[in-house]
Amino acid sequence: MLTLMIRFSLRLFRILGHLVPFVILFLRDRRRFLLFGRPRSISRETHAQRARRLRDVMLDLGPTFVKIGQVLSTRPDIVPQVYAEEFVTLQDAVPTGPYREMIPALADDVGYHSYDDFDPEPIAGGSLAQVYRATYQGDQVVVKVRRPGVKDLIETDLRIIRRLIPLAMLLAPERLQFSLRNMADDFERIILEELDFEREARMMAEIRSNFERDGNETVVIPRVYQDVSSERVLTMAYVEGTKVTDVDELESEDHDPKQVAEDVANAYFTMGLEHGVYHGDPHPGNLAVDDDGRIVFYDFGMSSRFTPAMQNSVVNLYLAAVNRNVDGIIDELIALGALDPDADRAAVGHVLELVIEDLEGSETVDWQQIISEVTGMLHEFPFRIPPDIMLVLRVGSISEGVLRQLDPEFDFLAAAQTFLREHGFMERAARMKLEEIRGELEASLWALLRLPTKLERELEARAEERTRATARTQQQDSRSLGYALLAAASLIGTALLAAADLTYSLVGLGVTLVFIILFLTSSDRLTR
Repeated sequence: MLTLMIRFSLRLFRILGHLVPFVILFLRDRRRFLLFGRPRSISRETHAQRARRLRDVMLDLGPTFVKIGQVLSTRPDIVPQVYAEEFVTLQDAVPTGPYREMIPALADDVGYHSYDDFDPEPIAGGSLAQVYRATYQGDQVVVKVRRPGVKDLIETDLRIIRRLIPLAMLLAPERLQFSLRNMADDFERIILEELDFEREARMMAEIRSNFERDGNETVVIPRVYQDVSSERVLTMAYVEGTKVTDVDELESEDHDPKQVAEDVANAYFTMGLEHGVYHGDPHPGNLAVDDDGRIVFYDFGMSSRFTPAMQNSVVNLYLAAVNRNVDGIIDELIALGALDPDADRAAVGHVLELVIEDLEGSETVDWQQIISEVTGMLHEFPFRIPPDIMLVLRVGSISEGVLRQLDPEFDFLAAAQTFLREHGFMERAARMKLEEIRGELEASLWALLRLPTKLERELEARAEERTRATARTQQQDSRSLGYALLAAASLIGTALLAAADLTYSLVGLGVTLVFIILFLTSSDRLTR
C-alpha cells in the first residue's frame, strides 16, 4: 500500500510539473494577471509553438497522455484547430521499445515457443503496443503485443485524472465545461477498450463476418488466430499490400487509384450505415491494397459501434447534408445529443446556412471543407458533441484526405449520395416520410370523423342541462305558488280567528309569516 501511495504521489508531481506551466499560460490568456486584467491577444504562430511544446510534453508523460492527445485531436470543440492538427502526429512519434521487454507477455499468455519463427524487429509501434512478424503453423502472421507495465501506469494516471477533473472544470470556460466532462467520462472507457486485445479480436471477427455475409469481395479483414491471442497478445494473418496512398506504386501494379478510392469510401459507408460496426482509424498506415485490388484494413483498436438509434440518426444526418436541409441537420443534431433541444434554432440555422453558402460557392463541395467549417464553428459555439459523433467526423475527415490523395477530384458527398441512393436509403427515407404524412392525415381524418359525434354529445349535454334547469325552475315556481296560497289562506284564517279569539289570531299570524318568508326565499332563488 505504501509503495502504491509513493508511486501515485511521484507520478502526480511529475504530471503537475509538466502541465502547470501550460495551465498558467492559458489562464493568463483569459486574464493577463491571472485574477484580473484584460484578455491577451495570441497569434496563431504562438499557438502553434505551444501546441508543439505540449505535444512533446505528452510524449514525455507516456501512453495515457499520448492517447489524451489523440482524443483531443478529434475534439475541436475543446481545443483550437491548430492544437488538434499537431496532436494528430502523436501516434507516429512514439518510439519503439526493445524486444526483450515484450517476451514476458508472449511467454506467459500464449507461449513464446508457440510460433515457428518470430522476428524481433518491430514493423510498427504505438503508445500501447508493438507489432511483429512471425510464422505460426506454417502461416505468415503478425503479432501485436501490449507494452509491459502500460496497464498499471494508465490505471495510476486515470486515478490522478479523476482527482484533477473537478479543478479543470473550475478553471475551464463555461462553454467548454460540458465537452470537457463529456470527454473525461468517455476517455477511461476508450483507453481501457484499446488495452483489451480480446475486444479488438471480437470486433475484427464481427466486421469480417459482416462483409463475408454480404458477399463483398472488395475488402479484406485479417483472420484472428484465437489460440495464440489473449488480452495482451493478438495474432492475425499477415496480409501483404501496397500502402493506399502510394499512388505511383498502385499504378505500376495496374490498380486504378480512382477505383481504390471508390472502394474505400463504399467500405466505410457499408460499415457505418449498414453494419453499424466500423473501423475507427483510417490513416494511411492502416489501409492497403492487395494484389487483387482489394482494400486491406489493419489495426481495429479504435473500432466502434453505433446503436440502432444512432445509426438511423447518422443516416438521416447524411441525407440532410447531401440535400442541404438545414432544419433536417438541426433535428438530427438534437437527436444525436449534439445540440440542446432548447437551443436557439434560428441562431444555429443561421450559422449552418453560412457554412452551406460558403460550400456552395465552391466548384466542388467536399467533406473536408464541411469538417473544417464545422470544427471552426464548434470551437466558437457551445455545441455538445458526443464522442461517437466526433469519431465519425474524424473518420470522415481522415478518410477523405486519403481518398483525395488517390483521386484529387473525389467528391465525398457525391459518393455518399450515390451510396444512399443505390442501397435504398433515400427510398426508405422517402417511404418513412410518406408513412409519417399518412399517419398524420389518418389521425386528422379520424379527428374530423369523430367531430360530429363529439359535437352531438356536447349539444345533448347542454340540452340536458337546460332541461334540468327548466325542471328546477318549474319545481321552484310550483313550490313558490304553494307557499303563496298557504300564506294567503293563513292570512284569511287569521282574520277570521281574530274576530273570535285574540290568542288564536296571534298563532295564525305566526303561521302566515312563516309561509310568507318561505315564498320570498323561493322567489329570490328563482330570480338568480
